[in-house]
Amino acid sequence: MIDVNFGNLFTVELLHSYYKDQLCTDFSIAVSTETSKVINGHKMIVKQHNNQLYAGIHCSGNVNPLKPFIPVETGMQLTFFMKLNNSLFYNFTNLSSTNPGKIYYFTNRNNNVSNAKTFLSSPIPLYNNANTYHPGDLATNAANEVYRAIVTNDPLHQFDLTHTDHWMKVDKNQYLSEKDALQWLPPVSTYQLGSVQPSAGISVLGYDTAAATYTKPVLSKTITFSNPVSSFTLDLSGLQPGKYSLTINGKQQWIYINDELNGSKVFAVIDIFNDAAPAPCQLVDAAGLLVSPMSKFSIYFLNRATIWKYILASNKLGKINDAANLYHFANPASVITSLTPIPLSNKALNLKLTVNNHDYSPIACADPQRLSTIIKGTDTYPCSEIFLNF
Repeated sequence: MIDVNFGNLFTVELLHSYYKDQLCTDFSIAVSTETSKVINGHKMIVKQHNNQLYAGIHCSGNVNPLKPFIPVETGMQLTFFMKLNNSLFYNFTNLSSTNPGKIYYFTNRNNNVSNAKTFLSSPIPLYNNANTYHPGDLATNAANEVYRAIVTNDPLHQFDLTHTDHWMKVDKNQYLSEKDALQWLPPVSTYQLGSVQPSAGISVLGYDTAAATYTKPVLSKTITFSNPVSSFTLDLSGLQPGKYSLTINGKQQWIYINDELNGSKVFAVIDIFNDAAPAPCQLVDAAGLLVSPMSKFSIYFLNRATIWKYILASNKLGKINDAANLYHFANPASVITSLTPIPLSNKALNLKLTVNNHDYSPIACADPQRLSTIIKGTDTYPCSEIFLNF
């Protein structure tokens, strides 16, 4: 008689620093058609509950670590689609507004481990004084601490992460960024060259499991046109669904190919692989047993930081102070603005308003319902306007 159990293969948790409990329930996660076949073929169960996706697999025996009844082969791929259900999400999230044709791509092949978590987003790069950083951009230091730019930093005006007037420390978690954004392409599409050209040199690189980088040539050819053209039909139908580096006539871009996305509104794709290396890609060990502890992956969203603009209905002069002394305001004024961006959160700050020697506390904090813009110096910031009836 064979004992049959379900073992935990992996989980994916969605987190967001806007929420006081950090749990992000703004998405529904769907399984791709090909992944449904893999799930059925391996006797797996995949379910979403609140902010987590759970994957279990049929195992034989009852001694840990468990062994899948049907072996989990090297190279197994499981693809999931994240669909956004909150219309205000971009208002309180540190991301660009929606960009047609772009999706975010998360995978354990990013090998992104920090703060005792394995993140599916790309690692946030180290600060580089040759780069230009705009408010909201992220960088890390040698200790893997994440910082958010609050003023533009460029090579001519270098302010490293120690300058608190230019950078705000976040923590050691790895957050998704525009580095995780890819251009979605259908297998056959019209490619715009940008100018009339006589030919198109096409190079596509895929993931090299041995090198753990996207350096494996999967397509290389040159198309010579009978007459110079500004666009042509790009046929990538021979490629498997996934992330690729596409270079045409020297112009490189990161793309994602999957015809299941045609006509659907997908915020992001999650690809979970079982590769021999690196460690975050290993769902089973060399003996085919489930890894212990169970693979747990995280996707972490950073809250947007805005300039808070308080407008007093009485038009009297007022002062606002933060009890924690973290954030400061241009006091006194009838329209009081924060000196630096303040991260949005559904956990209220302890702010006090003083008008005519009368104190009012607590007062309303910014919320994501209303966003405008404000110019401070040479930078344009998102602005949260809060009207106070004092």
